[in-house]
Amino acid sequence: MGNRGFGTRARLFLGALLCFLRGMNAGAQTESPFAIRVEAPEVVVPVVVLDRTHRGWDGNRREELDEEITGLAIRDFRVSKDGVAQHVSNVVLELPRVREVQDNLSHHIEISYTPRGVWASPDLWPQAGGPTLSPIATYLVSYTPPATSGGSCHRIQVQVKRRHATVYARDEYCNTKHALTDALGGTKLGQRMEKFASSGEEGSIPVAAQTGWLLADTEKNRVDVAVEFPPSALKRKWVKVNLYATVAVMGVVRDRNGNVVARFSDLTSTATWNFYRGPLPPDRAFLAQWEAAAIPSRFETQVEVGAGAYTVEIVVTDGEKFGRKQLNFVVDAIHPGRLGLGDILLCKRFHPVYEGAQAAEGAPKLVPLVSTGLEFNPAGDVRFDAKQPLVAYFEIYGAPANKARFRLRIREAKSTNVKFDTGWQTVEGRNRGASHVMPMAAEMGIAGLAAGEYVMEVQVENARGEESASRAKAFEVE
Repeated sequence: MGNRGFGTRARLFLGALLCFLRGMNAGAQTESPFAIRVEAPEVVVPVVVLDRTHRGWDGNRREELDEEITGLAIRDFRVSKDGVAQHVSNVVLELPRVREVQDNLSHHIEISYTPRGVWASPDLWPQAGGPTLSPIATYLVSYTPPATSGGSCHRIQVQVKRRHATVYARDEYCNTKHALTDALGGTKLGQRMEKFASSGEEGSIPVAAQTGWLLADTEKNRVDVAVEFPPSALKRKWVKVNLYATVAVMGVVRDRNGNVVARFSDLTSTATWNFYRGPLPPDRAFLAQWEAAAIPSRFETQVEVGAGAYTVEIVVTDGEKFGRKQLNFVVDAIHPGRLGLGDILLCKRFHPVYEGAQAAEGAPKLVPLVSTGLEFNPAGDVRFDAKQPLVAYFEIYGAPANKARFRLRIREAKSTNVKFDTGWQTVEGRNRGASHVMPMAAEMGIAGLAAGEYVMEVQVENARGEESASRAKAFEVE
């Protein structure tokens, strides 16, 4: 990660684990919501180990100097399940997936804990300023469990043979069948969120969301889900230089018969930021920017479903308050060899496509929306300020490059009055793969639109006008 000046005396250490709102006592294990992995025949426990007793002096100023304990091996860990010691079979290090993003609007931070989940901070300080981000490695501590019944839950305790060691690890897991992309599946918090999802209540946390489907590499189609919520609505608490706030998101996708066909859940916490090196007491402006960086405002993920009509119920919680959003969407079948069109995803943000180490810092199984060398982020909130860019991302299928054309229009939602029309445009660019996937992104000028509700329409046809398809997506201008 690049060094960012935030004065010259303080740094933030971004760890790979999260903690619930509990005290951090030196030498004791602190609960973390980062999911324990049950990878048959192994249980893999993510662990961060810190020495929080270091204090230093710089002239007349006292400093706190949290230190990462590195170089630990199998012999240094003790793991017990339900009070019974387990044989630790493997210990490896893994760095968190964190990246700083400079997009067309601002600078922000993205972090991933699950294969397809991305949390994003609000807009932060300019690219040239802000705290230094130094990722702290996670120890993945593995053991082979005895056979247990499905659905059983177990208490985990991790100890480290080092003086002054503070251990960060989740202290419970349940032997339930759920993917890593559903980190809250089977947990008490997950059950509370499921109950709220079916309650029909909106809750006190405002939630905005957008869905859009695109062709996947399997028999199913990929549905992008973008969620936004105001950080100001989330509970937080400062204890000296430690900030405590937790944010969880869950989505349950049901078909027209009410059957659950897909789900996702994820959790993040400001405890990842509670590794502080700097003067005591800290500068108030420093804490304010720290808080802005640590509490996210957006979440993005993807699920796969077949053709059909669906409802997704999305819940956001800070552990006490809840918010809910329900969306209906339809996924169409794509027929090989025929002209097809994916859904429209409305975007406000884009940046150059990352390569190398920067690309590796993203969620490993999240498929980015890429066109002409740019990566686009779907907006959860599809209300646009007239000064904001509005980008329509969509994909054309089944036609060779330059053998199809498209047309975009913006019309008033409550009438047929067209406010903007591109006319027919020839598809330019290269196909992606043998299936003739053509990713398209068009920025639409909305500065002249009055406040109100509108619909974005995309239509495609082949060069001879023999086949066509269309999509529409509603949005608002404020």
